[in-house]
Amino acid sequence: MYVRWLELAGFRNYTSLSFAPDPGLNALLGPNGQGKTSVLEALHILLTGRSFRTPRLAECIGWDAGRAALVGEVVEGGTAREVRLAVVARGAGVDVQGVLCPWARAVSFQAADLDLVTGEPQGRRAYLDGATARLVPAHGEACRRYRLVLRQRARLLGDLAGRPDAGRLLDPWDEQLSSLGSEIVHRRLDGLGTLAAAAREIREVLMPGAGALELRYAATVEPEASVALTRDRLYAALAAGRARDLRCGLTLVGPHRDDLVVRLGRAAAGVAASRGEQRLLTLILRLAEAAGVRQRLGTSPVFVLDDLLSELDRQARSRVLAWIRTQGQVLFSGTDGGPVPEGAVVWTVRNAEVGSPDALVRGVA
Repeated sequence: MYVRWLELAGFRNYTSLSFAPDPGLNALLGPNGQGKTSVLEALHILLTGRSFRTPRLAECIGWDAGRAALVGEVVEGGTAREVRLAVVARGAGVDVQGVLCPWARAVSFQAADLDLVTGEPQGRRAYLDGATARLVPAHGEACRRYRLVLRQRARLLGDLAGRPDAGRLLDPWDEQLSSLGSEIVHRRLDGLGTLAAAAREIREVLMPGAGALELRYAATVEPEASVALTRDRLYAALAAGRARDLRCGLTLVGPHRDDLVVRLGRAAAGVAASRGEQRLLTLILRLAEAAGVRQRLGTSPVFVLDDLLSELDRQARSRVLAWIRTQGQVLFSGTDGGPVPEGAVVWTVRNAEVGSPDALVRGVA
């Protein structure tokens, strides 16, 4: 799968842009602050409807524009589909107009993704849920419904503290949470099995000689062998913790409190790994998403990789660039003079303009 062309209007610092990336490897090079990341972000929005930089799409609308328009063509095999999206300012929010391509996929990488290894559990949960939803689209809807029920239960916890009938009134919400939560946990475990296998294989290529990579699910309520048994166990834990939840005003067990543990060798990667190793591990997690999509769905997503090679040594850069050459359509950003794999199409980005491509043939630096 690849994007044949992209047109922008009123998108961040781009008044307008027409861009036709190569179906293979594309390097966007230029000084910082010139618009490289915005091109990658626009491609990600065109393919997924979401930005990898911000949850607030209003930020994507240019300063002097009331709307941002994104148009492009997505190709898979012999099928081509034009996608037209508009992000329109509406008071304090935005409306997103248009229809996404249902089979389009994208995998992103950016510096902030380092939190997958070093940050709080919510970032790792979001990664696991996003990757799982790419494999099983119903997972995204189950997570959305779970969050709605969780918010309603939180409101009730605040209203029912001290009331003798609190347990009876919370019971229907606990039933919903345990039903949805057990589905979410088992889908996460299934998705994690695919991700972990792919991540181990990629680690052997990108980090030879490093310790074994382990991805392990850490649950607040240990799952059982079946969804039904996990539902019963989660319901029992919610019921047993009602008094504590009422005191705190929070639901303290469930998949919204679970974590994905990342270990390299015998230690937690967020503590023991070097900065360069942490960055490579983060990239491996993102590449594992794509491998899972390819394995399950038979198609390769488009890669949009921002500031890909920063903080990597020469050997690590060479291994990463050799790997991504084989991954279908890849667009990555870097600074002028940065290393580029042989045969990559190079685009110069300056002052919100993307220059004509220059197909380089030079060794990896």
